[in-house]
Amino acid sequence: MMNIALIPAPEKIVYKSGFTNAETEIKTEIDNAVPAEGFAMDIDGGITLRASSDAGFFYARGALEQIKFQCGGQIPNVHIEDSPRFSYRSFMLDSCRHFISVEDIKKMIAYCSKLRFNVFHWHLTDDQGWRPEIGCRPELIKIGSVRKGNHFGAEQNEEIHSGYYTKEEMKDIVSFAHKNHMSVVPEFDMPGHASALLKSIPELACRGKKVEIKTKPGIFKDIICAGNEKTYETLFLILDELCEIFTDEYIHLGGDEAPKQQWKSCPECQKAIADEGLKNEDELQGLFINRITKHLAQKGKKVITWNESLKGGNLDKSVTVQMWMDPSHLSVKSQNKIINSDFFHYYADYPYSMTPLKKVYCYDPMVNENVIGVDAPIWTEYIDNIKRMEYMCFPRFIAAAQTAWSKNKPPYAVFKKETADLIPYFGTEYAAKPEEWDPKAYKRLPGIISHFGSVSPSEKARKIFAKNDSAEKN
Repeated sequence: MMNIALIPAPEKIVYKSGFTNAETEIKTEIDNAVPAEGFAMDIDGGITLRASSDAGFFYARGALEQIKFQCGGQIPNVHIEDSPRFSYRSFMLDSCRHFISVEDIKKMIAYCSKLRFNVFHWHLTDDQGWRPEIGCRPELIKIGSVRKGNHFGAEQNEEIHSGYYTKEEMKDIVSFAHKNHMSVVPEFDMPGHASALLKSIPELACRGKKVEIKTKPGIFKDIICAGNEKTYETLFLILDELCEIFTDEYIHLGGDEAPKQQWKSCPECQKAIADEGLKNEDELQGLFINRITKHLAQKGKKVITWNESLKGGNLDKSVTVQMWMDPSHLSVKSQNKIINSDFFHYYADYPYSMTPLKKVYCYDPMVNENVIGVDAPIWTEYIDNIKRMEYMCFPRFIAAAQTAWSKNKPPYAVFKKETADLIPYFGTEYAAKPEEWDPKAYKRLPGIISHFGSVSPSEKARKIFAKNDSAEKN
């Protein structure tokens, strides 16, 4: 009897005696009893796939291709039943810190579709660049997509970094994602992480303050003015165009890491707080997100925001919260739906010494009953090419996909061996090698120190640690 490895692991698998020719014609049957996105597979002299949706058949064919990849011309007779644990299974790419080409985005979508991720979360705006073309405000790409310098760890130069996506390119990516049974969630980060927006449209800043596009990582005090009515008029127009391009259910409004110093000294923001009977600037952020949520609801859209938007205690319950770092456990305490992107387990831009594969795989994202899914991010402050991106994401995205798809997973040692065997199937050329996935305990702390030293703002520290950090770079 030949056992097969399937990633994500199936909910139910029953082996039968004998084998079937892999080239046997595939029969498909619509079965409304099969859960959404789920499938059933019977191999027993013939090959029959049953599902209630196109996505279910897509995942069934992917599972069959995995079986053929392992077994060659003769595949074992087997009965499989499978369906997802969560309805929202996502990965995130950051195109702001370093621009990602359309070709490379499509590569990542294709890789992740084999893992049954069904959402592509696309981070399109930030302090370091504005990437989507917006017809009503052409200055956003003329000004906001260009920065003069790059100061990200070892990358220290005054070179121009630019790039944006035309409407047609974005529509093409949405179409490609849909063909791979993924929806696309664009992220327009606000009210913080908005320097590129504010450089392009200065009147959106408190007091029209002059803001520069940032050339380094960090949290910056520049913030969209929440007390100026013209702010909302402009944001609504931009969002209306984004809704025309991104036709799926959700729009992500950011909401993370938004310092409030400028709101505290802004007469218009303080007037809004007084007029609305708010207690503080955190409640003003809640009001800000709620107003935009109400506008987007008229467009048939739902909103996602990072967990900081919960701090005011007045966030609309219709908003889905993406939990990443929440020391006060506001996400867990709230009644909002939750997408789990726990920083310590799902962020793939940190070294394997900090987030080894086992740590990702063994994490249970179900922090409360409101969790609807998982989102594994890759931020690009220190990633400027597809080789590095693949190395950091794979196999950690594979482990995240397993936690999103099913609780019925094999022991970690089994998963690790199966993943090593199946890496070629997923198509990634530059995945980390198995010996790099789980650094020995005595190497982990030095590896973490080396990483943070190598990306330090201090040139002296970078020189000291750069050589030591090279072990985790290919």
